[in-house]
Formats: sequence, C-alpha cells, structure tokens
Amino acid sequence: MDRLEHHKPNGTVSLPHMSVSLRVLAGLSSALFLMVGAASAVQATPINVPWSPDSAPDIETAFESGGITYYGSLRPAVGEQRGAALLLPGSGPTDRNGNQAGGITPNTLAYVADTLAARGVTTFRFDKIGSGRTGLNGVDLADPPGFDVQVDAAAEALDVLSDRSGVSGDRLAVLGHSEGGLTALSLAGRGADVGALGLLAPLSVRYLDLLNAQVNVALDGAVAAGQLTDTDAAAQRGRLAETVDALRAGDPVPYPDDQFLTSVGLNAANARFLAEADAVDPASAAASLPSTTKVLLTCSAKDLNVSCAQTDRVYASRAGTDIEYARLANSSHALGELGPLPASGYDIYVPLPLSSEFRGVLSGWAGRAFS
Repeated sequence: MDRLEHHKPNGTVSLPHMSVSLRVLAGLSSALFLMVGAASAVQATPINVPWSPDSAPDIETAFESGGITYYGSLRPAVGEQRGAALLLPGSGPTDRNGNQAGGITPNTLAYVADTLAARGVTTFRFDKIGSGRTGLNGVDLADPPGFDVQVDAAAEALDVLSDRSGVSGDRLAVLGHSEGGLTALSLAGRGADVGALGLLAPLSVRYLDLLNAQVNVALDGAVAAGQLTDTDAAAQRGRLAETVDALRAGDPVPYPDDQFLTSVGLNAANARFLAEADAVDPASAAASLPSTTKVLLTCSAKDLNVSCAQTDRVYASRAGTDIEYARLANSSHALGELGPLPASGYDIYVPLPLSSEFRGVLSGWAGRAFS
C-alpha cells in the first residue's frame, strides 16, 4: 500500500505535451503500486497499536534472507495456542503494522494480529524492505530487489514462526493483505508446509492487468473532468500499453522519462519486480493449492482497489474445496471500518478501526481453521 508521486511544488505532474493535476492520480489504487526505486526516501517507523487483547508485548524478532536482515514482531497467542500465522502486507515500503511514512497508518496487520491472538493464534509480521527497522541495509539500490526476493523473505519468516511457535502443517497459516495475497499464493506454490491461507482483499488478477486498468480509470476521470483532452489521454494510453508489453517481454521500459508512468510505478527501478509479480496469475495459483488447504477469501463493496468481481475469479478457481468467501459491505481496502461513509482515496490517512464485519469473519474462520 503506497502513494508516491513525483511532483512539482505547484501540485502538478508534468507529462509530454500536458500538465495534469495530482487529482488525476487520486482515483488510482494506492495499494498495488510498488515504488522500489523510491524506497530510499521512504523509511516508515513501526508504531505501537493503540490496543492489544492482553498485556504481553510483541517479541522483537530478526531473521536474514538474501543478505538482508529483516525485523518483525512475534505476537503470542492469548491463552492456549491453537495455531500460528504469518502476516504479509500490501505493496510498497510497508512496515510490520501495515503502515507507511507520510501519515499512512491503517494498522491493518497489527489489528489482524490482535484478532488472531484473541483466538489463540500466534502471529509473526515483519518490516518489508525500505520500511521500519529493516530499512535498506543490505539492499543494492543499483539492482532493486524483485518479487521473488519478497517471496524468499516470506519463506524465511515462515520458518522463523514455525520454529519459535512449534507449529507446523495443518495448524500453520499464511495470511496476505492486498499484494500480500499474491506473496502468500506464491509461497504456497513453492510447497510451503501450511494448512491454511488467508487472502484478504487480495490482488486477484495479473499485476500489470490491474495496474493498466487502474491507470485507464484515472485517465477516464481526467478526461471527464476536463483536465485532459481525448487526444492526450489516447497518447498516454498508448505509452501505457507499450510499457506493459515491454515489461512482459523482458525489455527495458520504453518511456523512462514519462513522469506520469513513473509516478504510478512503471519505471526502470520497478521493472524486475513488476515482471516477476505479473508472471503469477492469482486464480491459477489458487487453483494449484492442495484441495485440503483451508482458504479465507475476502472482498468489499467499498474497496476501491480490488473489486469483488476480481476476487470472484479466485473463488471460482477453488470450486469444491474448503474455501470461505466473505463479501463485505463496509470495509475499506485496508480493512478499516467505513460504516455508512462512502469510500475515497484518502481512507488510508484516517485512523479507522478494524472493520467489524471483517473482524467477525476472521475470528470465526480462525476458530474453524485452527480447531
């Protein structure tokens, strides 16, 4: 989850032949754009969650993967331990709590950890590259890490959780939020010994397909608002399509100086990550899971980033297996409680509590999955 724009002081983004207000970008997903190339400027400090179901603090835990030291929090189960779960965040430099620098503090993973702890589930969550205590130590900025490196780190973290909790097999789970759902599916696809998978508002179509759709929605909005002409929008769509094709072919990005494309992550620094992540089709990955895997899948009518129509693909791919599909009504993409309020692109800046709908679904599923 991230919102990172390269902009002038007057609040505009410069494109060839045009100048577009940052409002054009407001309709884009802030949860599924990875800005690896700008990670050096983004150092999110983990914050303590405002409440916890018990008085036991998190246990600071470190591990290494690919020469990088990652730091995270092991949250003990409350009462008798019934299982353990690795929690994986959405895109960008997101810390162990699901937060980023710049006032983005939905606390998504911290709240999930609290809910699971109350159900007797020990959890582990960690700071991604460029965030929190992990930061950029050990990262070669001249060769930004790709998606496979992200999955490698998740695999190491899962081993740490299993070793520290003593849990493995059927009582071990991985829960991923947004892009973290794709990481979770990729980890399971490597044969990770897990019995349950939580796909929480997950990326449900190929990475570049979703990014392409989101950018086109933003361009449509700019044209409708009179901020962009049809001709300029068509030119931008053409550059976007060429860039997607180049990334899928393993070629260099064709418009490295296009500030609009750069602002939404379609740049050379992210090329490796985008190509590797786009190679995984979430529905196909879900279909490849063992039929015995217990899956929780969620979406929300007020999610501006991932639609229920998209998550339907993942649900259909698991037909005839143990999958619980929760279609929520009032949850934001970050799993915050919107209630009767409409969703907006600025929800991630509001300290919303965890969605009561989602909390109930997660708690109930955990009770069944770890029985």
